[in-house]
Amino acid sequence: MKETIFSISGALGIDRLFAFVNRGRPVVLVFHGVTAEAPGHLCNHEGLHLHRPIFERLMKFIASRYRTVPLSRVVDGLAGRALPERAVAITFDDGYRNVLTQAGPVLKSLGIPATLFVATDFVYRQDMLWTDRLLSALHLTRERHLLLATPAGALDLPLSSDADKIAADRRLLAMCKALPDAERVAWLNRIVESLGVDEARLATAWPDHAPIAPGELRRLPEFGIEVGSHTCSHAIVTRMSAEQAARELTESKRLIESSTDRACEHFSYPNGGPADFDTHTRQRVIDAGYRGAVTTIKTAVSESHDPYAIPRCTLTHNRITLSEFAAEVSGFPRFLRDVKSRVTGRPAPATGGSWRAHAGSHVV
Repeated sequence: MKETIFSISGALGIDRLFAFVNRGRPVVLVFHGVTAEAPGHLCNHEGLHLHRPIFERLMKFIASRYRTVPLSRVVDGLAGRALPERAVAITFDDGYRNVLTQAGPVLKSLGIPATLFVATDFVYRQDMLWTDRLLSALHLTRERHLLLATPAGALDLPLSSDADKIAADRRLLAMCKALPDAERVAWLNRIVESLGVDEARLATAWPDHAPIAPGELRRLPEFGIEVGSHTCSHAIVTRMSAEQAARELTESKRLIESSTDRACEHFSYPNGGPADFDTHTRQRVIDAGYRGAVTTIKTAVSESHDPYAIPRCTLTHNRITLSEFAAEVSGFPRFLRDVKSRVTGRPAPATGGSWRAHAGSHVV
């Protein structure tokens, strides 16, 4: 149904109309990785790593309809400096090597600048991202069930099929994200141990989980890609202690600047939802010396947005069609959501707004 609506809106020129109406509102897009491997691998079941032909098709569309700008221009625009109409900024989270090898050539060929936010433990220590560690363990395990004791009682998850493992991944991921960071680490260790997978094998589960090497960060400017911070450990900042958050914000910035000889000016909140940053984390980001920070709250940028809570549209999945992508970037679905909210009386999903809209969102 949704795809039909998007196809019709494209045929009728509604996307172009909304793109024109919203031409003064920049859009920041977030991706994670780009892979040469066709969709289907369990370790990419969410499609966080876009198949390269899909990514290339989307970027060609952006280059033909919009003015691509570095994220720094969006931050400058929030400070009152001039920004072109129909501005779009491209960002990537985490620090996967395929951003260099697969996305980089596409971006360079189209003249599209981008920002890669790296989790420095992932890049500099080659520690797997905890989300990938969980998924890799589920992929490799030969266990037919995962049985864990939790405060709410015994948790018994079937693992007999890929569908079971995908359901388990989603359930466990949500549980881990809700925990304070130290508890998450301990909980994840228990899960991996219960799955009976050798830690040394986890990194072999899927080649595209590999991080970019520290020395390769210097090559990114060749492709028009600047580097920002995504913490050290990829933990949700509001789940950290104040001391850990301050250390990771400062240390990740220092590492990036020392190996690239360039300023690391922007930060990406891991997970990036309304509960994943607050007034305290905002101040720590400022104190660490960043000029701006991005979230994963899905809306276009307006002049009322705080530069330390910039929203981004998350459209990464391998089922995305060009008509859906075109509609989302134009703002048409956001208009439909607002209309539905008015008709039903139910609030629309969180859309960013000014920083004050999130000042009380701290969850621990």
